[in-house]
Amino acid sequence: MSVRTLDAWLYGTLAAQVERDRDDRVRLRFTDDALTRWGHGSAVLSGLLPLSDRAPSPVAVSAWLRGLMPEGRARSHLARRAGVAPDDVVGFLAVHGRDTAGALALVPEGAAPDRPRVPLRTLDDGEIGALLDEATEQGTADQPTSIAGLESKIVLAATSDGFALPTPDRPSTHILKVARPADSRSADLTDTEEASLALARACGLGDVEAYHRTFAGRRALVVRRYDRVVGPETTERVHQEDAAQLLGLDTTDPERKFQYGRRLPSLREIATRLERLGVPLDGLLALTTFNVAVGNTDAHAKNLSVLHLPDGTHRLAPAYDVAMHTHHRHAETRVAMDVDGVQEIDALTSAHLAAEAGGWGMPPRLAARVVRETLERLGAALRGLDRGAYPGVGDTAWAAVDRRVVRLLAGS
Repeated sequence: MSVRTLDAWLYGTLAAQVERDRDDRVRLRFTDDALTRWGHGSAVLSGLLPLSDRAPSPVAVSAWLRGLMPEGRARSHLARRAGVAPDDVVGFLAVHGRDTAGALALVPEGAAPDRPRVPLRTLDDGEIGALLDEATEQGTADQPTSIAGLESKIVLAATSDGFALPTPDRPSTHILKVARPADSRSADLTDTEEASLALARACGLGDVEAYHRTFAGRRALVVRRYDRVVGPETTERVHQEDAAQLLGLDTTDPERKFQYGRRLPSLREIATRLERLGVPLDGLLALTTFNVAVGNTDAHAKNLSVLHLPDGTHRLAPAYDVAMHTHHRHAETRVAMDVDGVQEIDALTSAHLAAEAGGWGMPPRLAARVVRETLERLGAALRGLDRGAYPGVGDTAWAAVDRRVVRLLAGS
């Protein structure tokens, strides 16, 4: 029989218990320890599920937990290896919930969240290459972790000697995304992600670092996790919640993370939730401006997150999963979430970006300044970047970004 109850640990505190009842509904109950440490109403676990002595809606709990699970064939593969159904949230996370996005560690009731220290074994390139091969075939490798998304990927823990498989007391620190085949229509996807992350760092939109490396002939983008703080002997988790979870969207259907004419997800509603958490909205506007400017039409609700810190405060997560898309002939031309009611990326102007923020309640002059300054920083970053360091990004991709930045600046 699969596990029916999970302990949910957060920042060293048993924060909640998750239970599948006899009707297969997923229920969550916060512990007295969590309420004592953070207080009623705290959003340290989730803006959707604030701490309370009353159980939240099972529908909301189930949707939120599904947001921790991978999508598509990766979920099916890991569920099959775990011997549970892909829609068995509790059973799946009993096996794969120790290492999730953020700091939440989910374990079977009564199990220790961190087992006794297990020595890390450094993997050689051949072993990492084999894991990447498995991810290419199945969407992910058979690892005791749960990371959302559709792209084929694995996770590893960095050591002084190289990369190792994560252990219960040393969680993953890096995500390795399998590069697309050279004959793929979007062969440069991870290359443009590496370049876009460099531009985002130069614009002050985060500190996520990434680089390409080949392991026994398998090329991958190595991305440092922003929800981990790595020390000499320990790795600390930092809790995060993506915007789809924040809105309570069930993304079992991956299309639900895009707006595409629906009411949710929307930037306005995300801004409302962030404002309730005390997160300044200028960062959201700057990131939205950046995504439009580089042609990132994949900036959906799961590619935007908020960090929940141990002291109960919150801040916007850095830019991640950003890439250039519009230079491809087959590219989607709709933005993932509408900007001032506009869906087509080439129809968007600086005025639309500022007006979108005005709908959040941001003063017009402040919104216009944030848009303009973000574009100016991006323009300077494009001029100062050594494009030769990103040989996988072609002239067409760079030209598309250059033209859009010039156009948007001209209208600001």
